[in-house]
Amino acid sequence: ILLIKYVMKINNIFLFLILFLLFSCRQGKDKQENVTFFSIENFDGKELNVDECFSHVKLLPLQLDTNRIIGQIKDVCVIGDTIFLLDEITSALYSFDKNSGQCLASVLKKGHGPNEYINPVALSVNAENLYVLDMPTSRIIKFDKGLNAVENVQFDFPASDFIVLDNGFLLYNLTPTSEKGKFVYISSKGEYVNSFVFPGKRDNFNSVLGGGKTFFKNEESDVFVFESYSDIVYKWDNDSLQPVCRMDFGKWGIPSNMSRYNINLFEEPYAFSGNVFMLSDMFIPSFFYKSRRYYGFIPLSGGESVFGIVKDKCYGIPFFPKWQYGNELIGVCLRELAEKYFEENGIHNEGIVDKEFTQEQPVLVFYVR
Repeated sequence: ILLIKYVMKINNIFLFLILFLLFSCRQGKDKQENVTFFSIENFDGKELNVDECFSHVKLLPLQLDTNRIIGQIKDVCVIGDTIFLLDEITSALYSFDKNSGQCLASVLKKGHGPNEYINPVALSVNAENLYVLDMPTSRIIKFDKGLNAVENVQFDFPASDFIVLDNGFLLYNLTPTSEKGKFVYISSKGEYVNSFVFPGKRDNFNSVLGGGKTFFKNEESDVFVFESYSDIVYKWDNDSLQPVCRMDFGKWGIPSNMSRYNINLFEEPYAFSGNVFMLSDMFIPSFFYKSRRYYGFIPLSGGESVFGIVKDKCYGIPFFPKWQYGNELIGVCLRELAEKYFEENGIHNEGIVDKEFTQEQPVLVFYVR
C-alpha cells in the first residue's frame, strides 16, 4: 500500500510538471504571437527616391528678426501650428509658426534659479504645454505656449530623453540597474511609479549617441519606445511597456554568438538599427550596413516592403529625418542646400537685408506620407 501511494504521488508530481511546462510554453507562445517580426532584406546597394516614399516634401526656412543664429537643432516638437525648437549650442528655446517659419518667441533660461536649466537635452509636448528635460539637474521644466516657465518636476536619476504621458512621464534612464530599468515611469509630481526593460549582466551599452529619439508618437497619439541599436519596438499600453515588433536582419545581422556590446558596429560588415518611426500605416526603420544608412518602408496592413538608401534626386537635399510629428517626419538642412527648392517654389526672405545672415539659418524639412 505504501508503495502504491508513493507511485501515485510521483505520478501526480510528474503530471503537475507536464501541465506547468505546457502552460509556460503556451504563455511564451502567446506573448511571442503579439510581437510582429519584420524581415529586413534585399537592401544592399539599392536606392530609393524620396518621391517614391512620400506624397510631398515641404521645406520651411526659419526666420528670425534679429541677428541671433540657431547653432544646432537638438530637438523639435510641434503643437498644432507651433513648432518648438531647442538650440544645442546656446540652450535657447524657440517657437516658430509652422506655416510661415516666423519666430514667435524665444527664451534662454540658463541658470541655477527656479525654473531655470543647465543643459537641456530633450523636448516633449502635450496639447497645451512644452516640457524641457534638464539632464544635469534631473528636472523637467514645464512651459506654456508662450515659453513662460510654469513649474518644474524633480526626479532622482540621470535621463537623456523623455516623453510626457497623460499621468506623468516616461524617461530613458542613463544608469539602469536590476531594480530601476532603462525606461522609468514617474508621476506628474516626479514620484517613481515603475520601470521596464532591465539590463542583462553583459548589457553595459547605452544608446545616448544613437542619433534618434527614444520616444515618439503617431497620429493617434500612441506612444512608442525604441532604444537605438536594438531591434525591439515597445508600445505604451495601460501604464506598461509591451513589445510590439522586432526587426530581423537575417544573414546580414550580427551573429547570435557575438555580443554587440564588445565590438565597434561601424567597423563590422553587419546590419544594425539606428532609429525608427512608427506612422499610422507604415513602419520606417533606419539601419546601417557597411557604414551606409539605409531605410525601410514596411506597410503595417500588408503589402510590399521596400528598402534602400533614400536620395532626393530632384533637389539633392540629404534625407535624414530625426523627429516625428503624427504622420510627418522632420529633418533639417542648410539653407544653401535648399536654394533650388526655394527658387522653384517662389520662396523668398522679403524684408531681410542681411543675406549672409539669412544663409546661416537652418531649414526644417517635412516629409509627408
